Amino acid sequence: MLKKENRLSSNFEFNVTRKYGKYYKGKYFHIYFLKPKNYEGPTKAGVVVSNKFDKRAVVRNRIKRIFRDIIRKNFESVSDKGLWVVIHPKTACTNVEYEEISSEFNKILQEASFS
Repeated sequence: MLKKENRLSSNFEFNVTRKYGKYYKGKYFHIYFLKPKNYEGPTKAGVVVSNKFDKRAVVRNRIKRIFRDIIRKNFESVSDKGLWVVIHPKTACTNVEYEEISSEFNKILQEASFS
């Protein structure tokens, strides 16, 4: 799990990131990257899994754990940029192995240019 200062916590942060952030579409998730103006803090990340994804909390929580772990392991590649990151998993990732989701995430990180 990420440290508290590295987590998106308010609805404002999530909404601003979705509205103004750079959008990337992967096979198993949608991801938004935002470099906020006048923001000097650490990089923050969040995962959003709604009830539309699956009605069972067990399934939603498993997906959130997988994505949080992927973010934690790849955090050093975006940690010095001061970004806000929001991930929306797709239902296609429920029956997929961890390694496949992780490789897709790494591919999108390489595709995204942070300036």
